[in-house]
Amino acid sequence: MNRLLLLRRILKTGDERGTVLVAGLLVIVLLTILSLAGMMNTGTELKISANDQSAKEAFYAAEAGVEDARFRLQASASASEIYIPDNQPNNASWTAFVGTTQRAQQKLYDSGNSSHYRYDKLNYTNLDYVVTITHKLNSSYQILKWGDSNNDGKAEENTTVGNNIFVITSEGYTPTGAVKPVRIECAPAPPITTPAAFYTKERTRIQGASTRVIGIDGCGTSSVPGIVTKATVDKVPDNKPEMVTGSPVDIVPNSPMDIDVQSMVNNLKKYQNYSYDVNSGSFSGMNWGSPSAGATQQDPTSCSAHNIVYFNTHNTYVRLQGGSSGCGLLLVDGDLAVHGGFQWYGVILATGSLTFTGGGEKNVTGAILAGGTAAVDLVAGNANIIYCSTAIRQPTDNLPLVTLRWAEIFG
Repeated sequence: MNRLLLLRRILKTGDERGTVLVAGLLVIVLLTILSLAGMMNTGTELKISANDQSAKEAFYAAEAGVEDARFRLQASASASEIYIPDNQPNNASWTAFVGTTQRAQQKLYDSGNSSHYRYDKLNYTNLDYVVTITHKLNSSYQILKWGDSNNDGKAEENTTVGNNIFVITSEGYTPTGAVKPVRIECAPAPPITTPAAFYTKERTRIQGASTRVIGIDGCGTSSVPGIVTKATVDKVPDNKPEMVTGSPVDIVPNSPMDIDVQSMVNNLKKYQNYSYDVNSGSFSGMNWGSPSAGATQQDPTSCSAHNIVYFNTHNTYVRLQGGSSGCGLLLVDGDLAVHGGFQWYGVILATGSLTFTGGGEKNVTGAILAGGTAAVDLVAGNANIIYCSTAIRQPTDNLPLVTLRWAEIFG
């Protein structure tokens, strides 16, 4: 009897130990599975992270290619070997490539094609990319331009006026094999809309025996009227017809042309390199460039500086006097009064009215546009507004290309 009980106890103890062993083995197996799953998940995350890093590196390389091309297409790069000229502006098949010959050939570069041009990448970067530059075309394969075709002061896509729109496609590469393309559409900033030596929306009064508004192009062959206005022009004395000259006519009164001067100022002021925030005030002896005088008072000046001066007058006025001068763009949010000696080479845009008063020479080579609702007075001696196509074009020639569209290409 005692032996039977002892046997039962031994068997029971063995069962319990077996159960514990099996449970222990199951726990070890479960931990092993979880560890393997964790390792596999970590490996997957590392691969995803590495792929994401490679994709970003390829994207940054593509972006660098876009900026390389965009910078080298602007006119300010023309003095160096890095410039990429649009040397066939009327050729819909013109294509420029930036990158190694091998990379360019992958993008169908053909050295025997007279419409194809290849340029090396800039030396400052070791990023791997290739860029293709073409003209933007419409459905009829006409080259599209960025310019003001309807003379309202706002640029738009068209086929007749402005600068060619470029399509820049850049593809970036990494050593791991990642590839990323990016595309932008951009264009050189168009020339400022200047239908006359002086454009105004309100009645204009000209007084003074030595006051001249000259629309005959002093720097080229693009002559315009002396004055275009939505209102009328009064000349005092009226027997001085040479006060305003131009081509094909001297004055265009009651013009329907409605240029948005405020929009023009808004678009250009972001490029300012001189800025003044004033409620109203006078500025004397300011120097934003020194125009060189022409042979006579009625000849255009010249200047190599390209400044952009912006005055925010909070809809009041600013007065420039006492020998102030400058070259480039003068942008005034509000009314502009010019008193005494004043010289400017370029374009003056005032969203308000304009007044020329007082003695001393006041010469503007380029053009003036006043977009305010108050009357304009040119009441002075030795005052000259001389139209000059070069002075109008140069300030925008040196601006960065305008990016019209940007896209990251997938697939």
